[in-house]
Amino acid sequence: MNATSLPTAEINKADMIDGLRKGLEVICAFDDSTPKLTQSELAQRLDLSRAAARRYLMTLTALGYMASDGRSFWLTPKVMRLGQSFLASSRLPQTVLPVLQKLTAELGESTNLSVIEGAEAVYLCRAIAPRLVSTSLEPGTRIPVYAATAGRLLLSFLPDAELDSTLASLKIERHCPTTETSIKALKKAIVAMRSQGYGVTENQFELGLRGISVPLIDETGRAVAAISVSMNTAAMTPAQAVKLCVPAMREAALGLRSLL
Repeated sequence: MNATSLPTAEINKADMIDGLRKGLEVICAFDDSTPKLTQSELAQRLDLSRAAARRYLMTLTALGYMASDGRSFWLTPKVMRLGQSFLASSRLPQTVLPVLQKLTAELGESTNLSVIEGAEAVYLCRAIAPRLVSTSLEPGTRIPVYAATAGRLLLSFLPDAELDSTLASLKIERHCPTTETSIKALKKAIVAMRSQGYGVTENQFELGLRGISVPLIDETGRAVAAISVSMNTAAMTPAQAVKLCVPAMREAALGLRSLL
């Protein structure tokens, strides 16, 4: 295993800088529901003392990653450099993007590359079709793993016991009226994806949005990511969408295998 991919459990705590870890947690504490936080709110959210919260906020502000009105703090665009560094240095998005662009031109639908990070599916890169279906899906977007086609498909590669524990740990929320919130129904859908080798969902994160995903398998047989198509549910029936998209998506994924 490459040293850059060592899981936390295999890294000696003496080799870790706790202040850096906490600083990154401070950045991640800001999201859609809390775009601004006071020192007290941050301290409570991360179980810090108010003095410690202030030091982290002051440091990040001095470095240009945050701004403040004297009471509340918020992230600045400079934080985007962290994600840009990944996209610029990671081989996976660079390798896959030309393939997504070709696939989008062939199918006339937007295509994405996603991975699982924690309890979320993360969009790493995207090729947008002229008929844009969703403006909320872009590189860096995170969707709860249970509401994303790619997330469910990648979960299907887990052994049953690990899948059960993962599903049990999820905090499931309804994103639209048709979001599936039943653990039993989610597992059934995920197991079905496992047997058919691809996934389809409709109206799980956004009404009117259909996702179709196939796994991106490396030469060791590991599912490293998922290639997905996003389309309007009114464009065609699910069966028509599968017939149109899945063969081309599988061919694209197979062609990438030797490049990973």
